[in-house]
Amino acid sequence: MTPLPATVTPVDEASVLGRWELERIDRKKIANAISLDFMANGQVRGAIECNTFLTDYTISEQAIELGNAIITAAGCHPRFDAEPRLVERAETTLFAQPPATISDDGKYLLLNGTSVLVFRRVG
Repeated sequence: MTPLPATVTPVDEASVLGRWELERIDRKKIANAISLDFMANGQVRGAIECNTFLTDYTISEQAIELGNAIITAAGCHPRFDAEPRLVERAETTLFAQPPATISDDGKYLLLNGTSVLVFRRVG
């Protein structure tokens, strides 16, 4: 398992642009659960398992705040094998305006709320 980055800095709008995949929640590895694509126009497109959403985002006081999102309610394909309980915890943390930091090398985004979410940059 990849260790948490040793040095992190608060996020800003430029540092979060791009695509991110959830890699861990707390100390548990997770795959195919949540992806985020922060765009320069102030919107974020995301997927929670096989459901998608589009909403606006702001970064203030070192936290990422997502707007009210409408999330599709599609049935999931079997490749989405993440533990439902973990996905629910991750979703709750994501939409609760978590304090956010980014690793100094820009490869990891950490959201720290009721759980710690570790996203890896994929684009």
